Amino acid sequence: MPPSAPTGALARAPPALATTSSAAAEGRVDRRTSNLESLPPLELRSLRSLDLETAPGAGRPPHVSSASGVARRGDYVYVIGDDLLELGVFRMSSPSPGKLRQVFAGSLPSGEQERSAAKPDLEALTMLPPFKGAPYGALLGLGSGSGKGRDHGFVWSLQVDGSLRGEPRIVDLGPLYRLLGEHVGALNIEGACVMGERLWLLHRGNDADATNVVAELSLGAVMESLRGDLRIDIHELAAMRSYDLGDLDGVKVAFSDATPLTGEILVFTASAEAPGGDVGDSSIRGSVVGTIDLDGEVRRMRTIDRRYKVEGVHATIDTGVIDFLFVCDQDDPQISSPLLGASMPIDGRLEHATASQL
Repeated sequence: MPPSAPTGALARAPPALATTSSAAAEGRVDRRTSNLESLPPLELRSLRSLDLETAPGAGRPPHVSSASGVARRGDYVYVIGDDLLELGVFRMSSPSPGKLRQVFAGSLPSGEQERSAAKPDLEALTMLPPFKGAPYGALLGLGSGSGKGRDHGFVWSLQVDGSLRGEPRIVDLGPLYRLLGEHVGALNIEGACVMGERLWLLHRGNDADATNVVAELSLGAVMESLRGDLRIDIHELAAMRSYDLGDLDGVKVAFSDATPLTGEILVFTASAEAPGGDVGDSSIRGSVVGTIDLDGEVRRMRTIDRRYKVEGVHATIDTGVIDFLFVCDQDDPQISSPLLGASMPIDGRLEHATASQL
């Protein structure tokens, strides 16, 4: 590999096969592959546990145990859990327990199996840019689409300081999810973020015959729907790409979340999870973090401390260094999900040069 090429970057892919709405709707997909960087796992530092003022249901501990997405605006950190009807609200400046704000009406059963079957499975949480009615942007949360009742999301406007404004509005994702399900099999949306004039959705392809997919929606059309009927339709799908992220210990690496880093780079997380794992077993083989550019090419991908199953990421950049917030789901309702921090240069060549000198 030439010295100027970022180590571990995506091997150059063929020209895009699907860049129009009609091509995407027909299921034609641009296919990409990538490789892990040969670097030590990214070191994580513990920032806090996601303890809560009140328990998220009868018989539940007062903490978020199933964190699946995280987003930050100012001092406010917002967390969703895949078995919660609420949004967790935390303050970076305060170690006090977080608060729950209701998103979906009703309550979930207390039994683990019943709760899992009834949950809305919120998996993706991201920030939207300002639009009419939300001059300081909004939070967008999405269900995974992986089963009955998981085809809804929410949009929640923000105040100038990053706090929540008013109440959430429920978004119908059914038409879009039905179309995506026809082409990717067992749909499982795990991440979302704004990239340029598109909203990218990341499908987790962790079945043996499935693949990771990025579906691009027209951001303008999505914003129009959020201002109008709160229904995301099939004509908003603009393009699709599939990704082979390799494996860890023989288990496929599959998307778990995404966050924008400027409007031209996406940070994603992915994990290798063997099917059929139970609480306390070693089904998690590890997680990775990486970047994808506006053309859909993977630029960085490295492993993360294997003690954690990373499910959500928020990232910012300052003078060439990416600062991360991660949330994890350790698959045990009695254990609080942690909020973790880490840093990494956006240019992987610098880390490889340093590692070669050690």
